[in-house]
Amino acid sequence: MDKINGWGLIGTGRIAQDRVLPGINSYAGNRLIGVVSRSQERADDFARRFNAKHAYTHYDDLLKNPEVTVVAIHTPNAQHAEQAIAAARAGKHVFCDKPMATSALDAERIVRECEKAGVTLGVNFHNRQMPCFIEARRVVQSGEIGNVIMVQLEASAGVGAASVAATWRQDPAQAGLGTSMNVGTHVYDILRFILNSEIVMVSAMFETPPGVMETTSLTTFKFANGTLAQLNVNQSTPNPHNDFVIYGAKGRITGRALTRSRAGGEMEVALNDGTTRKQTYPAINAHEACVVDFSKSLLEGRAPAATGIDGLRSVQLTDAMKKSGWEGVHVRVAG
Repeated sequence: MDKINGWGLIGTGRIAQDRVLPGINSYAGNRLIGVVSRSQERADDFARRFNAKHAYTHYDDLLKNPEVTVVAIHTPNAQHAEQAIAAARAGKHVFCDKPMATSALDAERIVRECEKAGVTLGVNFHNRQMPCFIEARRVVQSGEIGNVIMVQLEASAGVGAASVAATWRQDPAQAGLGTSMNVGTHVYDILRFILNSEIVMVSAMFETPPGVMETTSLTTFKFANGTLAQLNVNQSTPNPHNDFVIYGAKGRITGRALTRSRAGGEMEVALNDGTTRKQTYPAINAHEACVVDFSKSLLEGRAPAATGIDGLRSVQLTDAMKKSGWEGVHVRVAG
């Protein structure tokens, strides 16, 4: 392989450790050049365990390294914009964790700076790599179940996830929103992916007052193609189903236990003529698949599965959800 992606990682949290770094190292076209952590000891440990050449405590030192051609950003949400823009200005491609930013204005800045620098911007919407959703999109786009009328979906990390309350994810200044950004952004994006349509109107309800991070988010979306969707996204209910149903004029798609990437489940396509088919989908390392897709996109000169525009659309949506949930109004989504 002639060309190589030289990766630098900013942020050494659990997802970076368990999913992203193994994903970088799993693809032959990648080399892990450097990692950045606030602690030199932690950076040294990650460099040793994942075979990185350099360990830094400041990301600007990483960006000065000419061997680094692409930067993965896995830090608290509010830091993404500053770090992504700095990477773009240094001429590095950017692979950013979700949400891409905590406000649409910052997300627009990231997109603009990456375009100006001529670098590729991708987002870690790893659900797009899950075979069940790839098949659901194929079925919908083929017209097999007819025009999609309605979607109902649950995505929950379970009540045990309430422990995130002690982390930055429950600080509005760092997180933006709570479960809507921690869990929900993946399924909001996957509906755009499956339906191939933008969300144009949102009505959201949170269990918390304005300014307090939610653990339960109930939303209704209206898509440009006329589809309506009801979503229950939470980190507060025990034993969630994590199911989805897509109702079309000619049939429906039912996914059982499939809305969280770490678990496997079953999907059924049932048509109005009485025919049905079922398929089991084991869990895959969707994060790794997303990193590999982005890596290949750089070497192949194509767009990644989830682009900066997808990241921007997601943040425009969560901005609208915040306004709707905290002000009690229906909100049109910018875009």
